[in-house]
Amino acid sequence: DEQVAFYWPEDFEDNLKLTVRVQTPGREIFTEGHKTAGPGVRAEMGPAYRFPDGVYDLLLMPTPREYYVGEMKITRSLRCWTTRGRFSEEPYGTLPERSREALVDAAQREVNVFSEIAKMALGMWSRVRLPAIQDTIARINRRGDCSDFYLVGLLGMAYRYADNPEFPLELRQPLHDCIVNFKYWHDEPGSDAMCYTTENHSILFHTCEVLAGQLYPDEVFTNNGETGRQHRARGEARALAWLQGRAAHGFVEWDSNCYFEEDTLALTHLLSLAEDDNLAEMATVVLDKMLFTMAVNSFRGVFGSSHGRTYTPHIKSAYNEATSGMSRLLWGMGVFNSHILATVSLACSEYTLSPLLTQIATDRPEELWSRERHTGDPADWRNSGSHAAEVNKVTYKTPDTMLCSAQDWHPGEPGYQQHIWQATLGPEAVVFVTHPTCASEDGSHRPNFWHGNAVLPRVAQWKDVLVAVHRLPDDDWMGFTHAFFPAHAFDEYVVTPRWAFARRGDGYIALAAAGGLQWMTDGDNAYRELRSHAAHNIWLCHLGRRGLDGTFEEFQQKIQALPVEFGDLSVRLRSLRGDELAFGWEGPLLLNGAEQPITGFLHYESPYCAMESGADHMDIQYGETIMRLQFGGNDGCPSSSLSS
Repeated sequence: DEQVAFYWPEDFEDNLKLTVRVQTPGREIFTEGHKTAGPGVRAEMGPAYRFPDGVYDLLLMPTPREYYVGEMKITRSLRCWTTRGRFSEEPYGTLPERSREALVDAAQREVNVFSEIAKMALGMWSRVRLPAIQDTIARINRRGDCSDFYLVGLLGMAYRYADNPEFPLELRQPLHDCIVNFKYWHDEPGSDAMCYTTENHSILFHTCEVLAGQLYPDEVFTNNGETGRQHRARGEARALAWLQGRAAHGFVEWDSNCYFEEDTLALTHLLSLAEDDNLAEMATVVLDKMLFTMAVNSFRGVFGSSHGRTYTPHIKSAYNEATSGMSRLLWGMGVFNSHILATVSLACSEYTLSPLLTQIATDRPEELWSRERHTGDPADWRNSGSHAAEVNKVTYKTPDTMLCSAQDWHPGEPGYQQHIWQATLGPEAVVFVTHPTCASEDGSHRPNFWHGNAVLPRVAQWKDVLVAVHRLPDDDWMGFTHAFFPAHAFDEYVVTPRWAFARRGDGYIALAAAGGLQWMTDGDNAYRELRSHAAHNIWLCHLGRRGLDGTFEEFQQKIQALPVEFGDLSVRLRSLRGDELAFGWEGPLLLNGAEQPITGFLHYESPYCAMESGADHMDIQYGETIMRLQFGGNDGCPSSSLSS
């Protein structure tokens, strides 16, 4: 029901007429009109419900007499997106109600084959689009990138719906042939464009091999000449090893708000369809553990943690996060969006969410201080190299804000897709700092303008205060670090050359850089970006809240009165809570003169759980209830259980 609107700044100097068009990147025009630009003018293009969910370009075209300067045509294109769903920051409904809501939403989107699976689950057979499924089969037969994602979906379709009298007859043979002709691992013959060995792809391929082998145990699979029974045995061994590593040691792609979707896709199919009871139960245990991690590191439906891998759309706004639909389905906070693989898979699965996990996800503690260390499986060959798997991460959460970071993670090394820290006040009210490697935001650049870092910073956090130290090369061609600071997402904001302040609800944030702040008021990230030009630089982030710090104006005054001493690559400061902190490119984090550990944590240490890495079980507690995740103890059998 909101208007799609855009604005000219108050200091815009011209009054001119122009044509404004909203179109897709493929140039499908949705609306066009004539507008007059001027200082502070607001132009409306219609209510959001007229536009399907997705990405759009806002094209600004002056009238013909102003259209050309010499031989150059003057236009401006701004990338934007719309969503029909409103983000839920408060839990609502029941899990069965939200599961059906997720399926209906996915069926209406028609974004990929999982939309068709949702229709089958709802019994909407007359609306199933055969070409969408046939195109997916053809893509998998070509062995294109991410074929494993969609083959898992087709295997689930075959198990659940192929025997239904309404299932299209013309799909049966192509679906069978697709499954028995597939390449299930990189050591099989044949060329392809598939990625196998990243964490999420590995478990998806193993899941495919298990389910395909179960489905056709006595058939010879054409790509390598082995039977389905042989494929199943190998897939089970590989899948179980993957699961045991994540259960005992955590994820290499820690808290990934893009790849947890794919992990969930695999785990839900294993726990529901694997015939080996140990494998199915271990998949349930690992999914429980992963969702616990999401619950602790989320704020009102926003998975605002640091991330081992991510992409720009997932960090600029929780509306576009791949886990937002999962969060909405599971505990009623988040938004359904185009990322439907996990939501459809959860809604169709046999997974039973523990009420304890819902309680933790919806908990609003006055103060939560959580520390985690994830190492991945030390025996896994993928953990070798300069970017070792281990991460030590912290989360500080109050009812009004959350601050998360990866501590001292490979400072000075080249980054990839790691999201090192983030402050979260709402689904769009997020703040983080990166060192860009290029001007593009395209996902093929890793890092790019927003996700990842050209050179990783050294970061330490003590509760609601964070220090990020950047040491850029002297010949760095971008020459700056920058903060994502979306003015539109806050109720109030103030930007000065030294400090940037913002408020959303009763939560506050203050951001400063030793090299000073430049507020960007033009370009594609206008009013969303703060730059600081310095090769050696230090960013400070303080969070506050009305209950502790008074009004927004009082918060600003208190921050500006705090002593801060910047060195070349170090800083000493006092926090709003009276703590004296010192940190730099080298040496420890000092808290009131004493060394504060920023690495070497337990696997989990928070009010909900304390667990050593490599333990054979994990106890999660909320109130008087304890949930034990058994990873395979003396009896070798994984399990989940509740006790009070």
